Amino acid sequence: MTLRIRQPQVTDTNGNALGTRLIRVEFNDQGPATVMYDGQRYDFTGKTGTHLKTGLPVREMATVRDARLWISLDGEHLWED
Repeated sequence: MTLRIRQPQVTDTNGNALGTRLIRVEFNDQGPATVMYDGQRYDFTGKTGTHLKTGLPVREMATVRDARLWISLDGEHLWED
């Protein structure tokens, strides 16, 4: 795993741009495995997809309490869910 600090563009659940936020991301060989965002740890759920508006490949991340987000494979874009 490789630990990186990123400052992605963040979009809320209503599609509103929230600007950038500092996050900590642990990457495995395929993309983000763990994200620390807004004081919570999000782990990869195993679900992948493509963000429809951008066409970027993404991964779904979730906390133990089931808060979810989607993140691009490079960690530069984050969508709250």
